[in-house]
Amino acid sequence: MAVTSVDIDPEMLRQAKATYGVRTNREAINLALRDVVMRKQQLEAIDAIAQLSLDEHPTKIASGA
Repeated sequence: MAVTSVDIDPEMLRQAKATYGVRTNREAINLALRDVVMRKQQLEAIDAIAQLSLDEHPTKIASGA
């Protein structure tokens, strides 16, 4: 794993640790990075779904009940 030195807002880091329920700075930062990547991927997936064309006259599927 890469070692990087950055200045981080201590209050934001405290809130991230509390939000994620973790004790270490490393855990909070790694979770926050995963979260931001996951959110971008989710938005891209939603955008891709929104681009799908819908059947204006869907076929009714008979239920087995």
